[in-house]
Amino acid sequence: MTRRYLEIPEPLNLGAWVVDRHVHEGRSQRVAVRLDDQTYTYDDLRRLSNRAGHALQALGVRRGDRVLLRLGTNLDCLLAFIGTVKIGAVAMPTSPLLRETELRAILRNSEATLAVVRPELAAPLETLRRDGAWNGRLLLSTENDTSMGFGALMQRVPDDLDPVGTRASDPAFIMYTSGTTGEPKGVVHAHRWIVGTGDPVAWAMLRLSPDDVCYQPQDWSFIYALGCNFLYPFHAGASIVVPSGRFDPLETVKVIASHRVTVFCAVPTIYRLMLAQLSDADRPRLASLRCGVSAGEPLPVDTFREWRERFGVTIHDGLGQSESHIFLANTVGAPIKPGSMGRPLPGYEVAVLDDDGAPRPTGEPGHLVIRNDHPGLTLGYHRDPERWAEVNRHGWYDTKDFAYVDADGDYWYVSRSDDLIKSRAYLISPKEVESAVMEHPAVLEAGVVGLPDALIGQKVRAFVTLKAGLTASAALAEEIKAHTRRVLAPYKTPHEVEFVAELPKTLTGKVLRRQLRHQAADECSERTRRN
Repeated sequence: MTRRYLEIPEPLNLGAWVVDRHVHEGRSQRVAVRLDDQTYTYDDLRRLSNRAGHALQALGVRRGDRVLLRLGTNLDCLLAFIGTVKIGAVAMPTSPLLRETELRAILRNSEATLAVVRPELAAPLETLRRDGAWNGRLLLSTENDTSMGFGALMQRVPDDLDPVGTRASDPAFIMYTSGTTGEPKGVVHAHRWIVGTGDPVAWAMLRLSPDDVCYQPQDWSFIYALGCNFLYPFHAGASIVVPSGRFDPLETVKVIASHRVTVFCAVPTIYRLMLAQLSDADRPRLASLRCGVSAGEPLPVDTFREWRERFGVTIHDGLGQSESHIFLANTVGAPIKPGSMGRPLPGYEVAVLDDDGAPRPTGEPGHLVIRNDHPGLTLGYHRDPERWAEVNRHGWYDTKDFAYVDADGDYWYVSRSDDLIKSRAYLISPKEVESAVMEHPAVLEAGVVGLPDALIGQKVRAFVTLKAGLTASAALAEEIKAHTRRVLAPYKTPHEVEFVAELPKTLTGKVLRRQLRHQAADECSERTRRN
């Protein structure tokens, strides 16, 4: 099939595009998935994802229905995602780390009719059903259940399926991410997303070919990994290595060597952890890599240089968001200024504007925006048009990032323009963490901020005032952390709890997080001076 860059077919079904298209075009026997010592061809995926689609239809899932996936990153998740999209329903991959509170908000917003869940992750959803907070169906992804397990259902249905002829602008999947209010926002992506963002990343940035083997040791509930280690390689007819188990630097090198990985994607934290544990003797095992990719948080210059010097691997940094994907990048084959985010990928119109919407001068920071008619941009926030309207003005989508452009046209990241915390590439809402901390019976008020950390980007610190008559202690700080860890995903738990007499506030009573950050920075400087 001959197609021009960013030419979007109509109709378009994302599931059929990334799998069935390759079978129809003569690539049926090319390896698509590498999982431990097993491989699956594109024809294998076509048949298995067809079975997944039939299994979902047998449970009553219809076009437009939302299906929550709580599966981690594995073959079941891959098949459930593609099968959902093939039948015209809307897939919702979610992190296994989410707790009951977060799932309750997502289910309330999405009105999902079905959840496909690993048995060990089912308890929060079973509680929500029992409490009447959710009335959808629960499907366990187990082959041991002979009647209702996902695998068992797939065994009883045919492997031929006609994918629904969805329009390119129809919803295909929703990514839930934290917002500044603490309520998750459902970022809705259309079927056209696979071309609108896939062409820029797979073709322009990475130059993927069917000979590439891609690997990213991160969960597909993170849109960076969903694209770079799942949908974009399939868009290009390449193959992926499916991660298994928690990230481990030494195991990651073994995977790269054994599968001859050519494109490795990760967040800067992973690259730094690998530098800390690998030796120069590991360089031969990384010899198959033709490039590295980094996104999720700014890539430190020293990390870029050390990877190039020690291992001969050039890491291409990029900036993306759940609302699209990578749209600024250092592309393969182009000169790189270490520390910069590169330039807009072809097809994206990007600008840096002042508060009034006028272009900022060269070198001056401002609001980083994307022209909002790009085909890879989200359709909006599910059932929250007001929040989507807030970031769309005068034809631009405001990323809520601050950046500047240099004289050569390269973009440089400055900061978030709001208070969101970015730790290990996860976005964390301070309001959400504050609410969880204040559920502890000893806590009166809380203010949560992110502080710079060389390893994970930002660490979470909670400033806490206690109720009258209670005394601050290290034991109480640990108790508050443990409480937060029970109700929120572990990566949102404060790394530090600092007790204060009162929190700085505006005249309207809002906590001044900016002042808390400055206070913490001053304390750090004072400790450094004393030492």
